[in-house]
Amino acid sequence: MKTSLEQIVVEARELFREHGYAGASMQDLADRVGLKKASLYTRFPSKEALVEPVLALTLEETFADIEGDADNWLANYEAVLKRIAAELTDRTRCVGLHLAYGVPADAPQALSAVQHYFATLRNGLIAILRHALNAKRAATVATDALVSLEGATLWVVIEDDPQPMQRALKNLIAEARAFEA
Repeated sequence: MKTSLEQIVVEARELFREHGYAGASMQDLADRVGLKKASLYTRFPSKEALVEPVLALTLEETFADIEGDADNWLANYEAVLKRIAAELTDRTRCVGLHLAYGVPADAPQALSAVQHYFATLRNGLIAILRHALNAKRAATVATDALVSLEGATLWVVIEDDPQPMQRALKNLIAEARAFEA
């Protein structure tokens, strides 16, 4: 059976979630996908090279089927927020934050990928919100939404309590619905 690049990226994401950047090893990844370590290195020359495709996959899943339709901005915003919240609750950690806190300064390609991930996530929310808000307000709301959801992740992880995440999501959706009124 041939191991696809997508399989490698999916398993790398799980390793990063479970062990962080420092704790994830290329050997562990090779074992998970059934490759020899040398074969893995022919596909990805370093662990650092995996960060960008891992985060790109996460963004792709987050914004799948979201269109720029002004008439559906609220449904799109709710869908993206729910996907982010579900991912954070189900997986008990954000791969982006896990990488943001764990990528060392001597991994500039990985650091750049993490920065790009959060900027793209925020910009995607801004693009949706721009159908109802001016640019400055949309940027503030998008930033605050991400901070709220990511912060609620702490309680999922530390206390095994998803209630703050559910409240944060409910409040963010209620706030967005008020923009339509």
